[in-house]
Amino acid sequence: MSLKQKFSHMQILLNQGADLLVLRLRMLQIDLSEQAASIVKIFAAVVLMGALFVLSMISLLLGLNYVLDDQVKIWTFFGIAAACLLMIICMVFWAVSSWKKRNAQVVATLRDIQEDLAYLSGKTKEQKIQQQIGEKDGE
Repeated sequence: MSLKQKFSHMQILLNQGADLLVLRLRMLQIDLSEQAASIVKIFAAVVLMGALFVLSMISLLLGLNYVLDDQVKIWTFFGIAAACLLMIICMVFWAVSSWKKRNAQVVATLRDIQEDLAYLSGKTKEQKIQQQIGEKDGE
């Protein structure tokens, strides 16, 4: 290749690399904004879990104690407390799974950016494998 062709090829790679990097960064921005929205939802769920806990304790200790018979009091108090605790457990599992899902998308986008940069610099997976084979053969 002549110097002009190499320069032209390098310019094309640089332009494509810049376009690809901008595209990946936009995808990362979208993933991060979705993760931020997920954090807001998780925070709201945590606040709701706290409110449900307080509600279950108040109802367990106060209000219904004077209204119900002795046998009904036990089932009512523990039933409300158990229902609120089940809702809290469900919300905790939802929050954890939501966070992991969003985090996996961000990690995948960052890995794709890394692969794109490696491809543009000429280091593809095939070349890495060939280098590893060459290193093993040389031993």
